[in-house]
Amino acid sequence: MPTLPSPLPVRSPLSGLSPVRAGCRRAAAVLASEWIKLRSLRSLPAVLLGAAVFSVGLAVLVCSDYQARWAGFDPRRRAAFQPVDTNLGYLQLAVLFFGALGALAMTSEYGSGLVRSTFAATPQRGRVLAAKTALVGAVSLPAATALCTVAFLAGQSRLAAPVPRAGLGDPGALRSVLGGALYLALTALFGLFLGVLVRSTPVALSALFGIYLVLPVMVNSLPHDALWHHTVPYLPSNLGAALWHTRTTGLAAPGPALLGLTVYVLLLGAAALAQVRSRDA
Repeated sequence: MPTLPSPLPVRSPLSGLSPVRAGCRRAAAVLASEWIKLRSLRSLPAVLLGAAVFSVGLAVLVCSDYQARWAGFDPRRRAAFQPVDTNLGYLQLAVLFFGALGALAMTSEYGSGLVRSTFAATPQRGRVLAAKTALVGAVSLPAATALCTVAFLAGQSRLAAPVPRAGLGDPGALRSVLGGALYLALTALFGLFLGVLVRSTPVALSALFGIYLVLPVMVNSLPHDALWHHTVPYLPSNLGAALWHTRTTGLAAPGPALLGLTVYVLLLGAAALAQVRSRDA
């Protein structure tokens, strides 16, 4: 009876590489896979376009309204007018678009069931979450910077003497624009980790709406006692406001505000990592 040839051993494409190089190759493969999924997300361009149209349009409308009604303002209201803060006021709502961007990067996979294939192909779930975090940050930060810059320039272009106006070179203006961009980008990561925890797009969007819009309004009606002053300014939305406001009366300073927002994101990210490792897809 003729003997059959023994099968050839299957060699891994990573065999022969050092552990560091093999780990880099695996990380690059996960990044490439997650990038394909993120850019093919149909809601991604819609969310970014909606944020751009809404932000630039609102900045132009608000500044145009101030320009048209300036002659009717009393001296006290004119003295309180801050062109940068007025121009960047749209960030109070634009933050929801970026939070939704981050949430959809994860909840869309849970909704379609694709996450099971993702974790089957890459059992190291922490690596998947790290790749998603890097990509959401890489997309949201440049997009937020461009959006804040264009909206600021468009809004200020609607102001003319005697209405005060500001340029990027004026004291505090560039800091406010970049602070607003950081606020939006950190909220995108906040939304991503929130999406990991709740696994549902409607629940994630509702939670973002409640945290960033409803909660600040509710607590602002409470007595402004010592407890209020030690807690309310450190809500995520108020920390974000401290980053883009030129006047931070009643808010945290920009440095502590950025630190506080980062801590919120890191804590939520740690909770998301613990859940994604321990809970079935």
